Amino acid sequence: MIRKLMTLFICLTVLLTSSLFGTVKTTAANEQVTIKVDLLNVRSGAGLTYSVIAKVKKGQTYDVVEKKNDWIKIKLSNSSTGWVAGWLVTEKKQPTSPKPTTSETVSKSSTVISNATGLRFRSGPGTTFSVIGVFDKGKSATYLEKSGNWVKISYSGKQGWVSSQFVTIKNATTGGTSSSSPSVKTSATVTATSLNVRSSSSTKGSLIGSLKKNATVNITKIQGDWAYIETSSIKGWVHRDYLKEGSSKPAETSKDTNTTPKTPTNTTSTGTVTATSLNVRDNGTLSGKVISSVTKGTKVTILEERSDWYKISYGSNKVGWVAGWYVTKTTSVTPVKETPATSKKQVKIIYDGTNIRSGASTSHSIVKRAKLGETYEIVSTSGEWYKINIGNNKTAFIAGWVIETIGVSSPITKPGSEQYVKSKTIIIDPGHGGQDSGAVGTRGTLEKNLTLVTAKLVYDKLKSAGANVFLTRSNDTYISLNSRVSTSHYRNSEAFISLHFDSTTDRRASGTTTYYYNSLKDAPLASKMNVEIVKQAKLRDRGIKFGNFHVIRENKAPAILLELGFLSNQTEELTVASSSYQERTAQGIYNGLTQYFK
Repeated sequence: MIRKLMTLFICLTVLLTSSLFGTVKTTAANEQVTIKVDLLNVRSGAGLTYSVIAKVKKGQTYDVVEKKNDWIKIKLSNSSTGWVAGWLVTEKKQPTSPKPTTSETVSKSSTVISNATGLRFRSGPGTTFSVIGVFDKGKSATYLEKSGNWVKISYSGKQGWVSSQFVTIKNATTGGTSSSSPSVKTSATVTATSLNVRSSSSTKGSLIGSLKKNATVNITKIQGDWAYIETSSIKGWVHRDYLKEGSSKPAETSKDTNTTPKTPTNTTSTGTVTATSLNVRDNGTLSGKVISSVTKGTKVTILEERSDWYKISYGSNKVGWVAGWYVTKTTSVTPVKETPATSKKQVKIIYDGTNIRSGASTSHSIVKRAKLGETYEIVSTSGEWYKINIGNNKTAFIAGWVIETIGVSSPITKPGSEQYVKSKTIIIDPGHGGQDSGAVGTRGTLEKNLTLVTAKLVYDKLKSAGANVFLTRSNDTYISLNSRVSTSHYRNSEAFISLHFDSTTDRRASGTTTYYYNSLKDAPLASKMNVEIVKQAKLRDRGIKFGNFHVIRENKAPAILLELGFLSNQTEELTVASSSYQERTAQGIYNGLTQYFK
């Protein structure tokens, strides 16, 4: 009997010890943390209820002794230790904030090339940000970073954002091209009897046409199970299950034959054919008659360039047109008389038909409509307008936000929506994390990953707008509900947004929901947010509802919790996991905040 009691006592002791100390994680002495707030309390125990024994300053680094839940014990001196809040320090071995929407590695020294005429260059990653210039077709810029469907570049002495679908990123590290806008196109054949072509990469996208079986297409972008295809008559998204992809050699694509021909350059050029067999045509379009072909490695003389086509001389004085993207050009430049640089300040017209008015407001009469590419000398500035010389000793006014400037160090920009969130303190809370995966979709999608992706996109937009924005977690780490609320209180936040994705046993349930707890404190934010989320997400509107959730119930700041779609719905899971949906939703959250603070 005594032996049995002793055995039971030992088992209970082991279990009790495991229960008491299971949350403690000892750490190697060489692991360190750096303080990331101005002044941080060091406490005698792992919790806010313990007494403050010291204070440490921003930027100071300390060795880690051990961890317990969200608290870290640090070594203050040879004989002194204390506990600090883990969410207010940076761990040296922690991974940096991910770029969740991009799988490719892009070097900071990479080059970004514009593929569009008059591509707008914005102050932030979204169409609501003000236009600060134009990144015109063929121009190059330095790559800085990527956020969803937007790329931050350095161009003409300014930093700003352009839509990734209109640029090519040439990676300096690999010599390759980023998948944001591939220059190498893949040909494919339709295998379905009739394949729907949609406006976006989901079954929610509107139907814009269809393709018949065996039709040949060019794939220019891929997003998950969807491919963006181009033919001479239609462009849009199709499901990849119904395509048989060919080789990775670029296929001849229909270029804009209505583009005004480029003025023949004042150069003598030669080139080398890069395609295995390249068709030579009687004119510079895909509809031109094939008159011959040249093989890979053939040296040709380029007589003329028009759009993306080269008129070449090859063989025994044979002449014809070939697709220029299959020819590597080497150029011997003939000296050309340079136009002297001007020190005058000018405006350059970037939109055909831009209004020039008699006064500095839109209420004044239009005296002229300017053409694309025209330049006018700046006489003076009047608010958000430039007074310009329009010839014949006459002056007029043009809006500073619809033109590009030359020789102006601080061009006029019209404030966009960013003015409403500038300097506002906002907490974005990606739900779940670490061992807490949250909901799991029918295809295995984890809620904790989607919330982090969306949060990072929202963070980038708010940061670009000048907001004081903070994430409760920036990587796959478990953060307690109390710690999330504590971050909001510590930062004196003016808005707290908790991000989640829904799940239920009813596989048909769908849509987005906005939850609030306090009708006076939270409901105004919930109302504005719900309107903008519904506009962008384009899912079923489940409305605004009362929710008794810890992170909004215990929060002193205006706080809401968003459920951004159902992972338990197979169709909706595909939609919410797409990069296009995450970008739209992030834009909706940003818009909701600007409307609330407006």
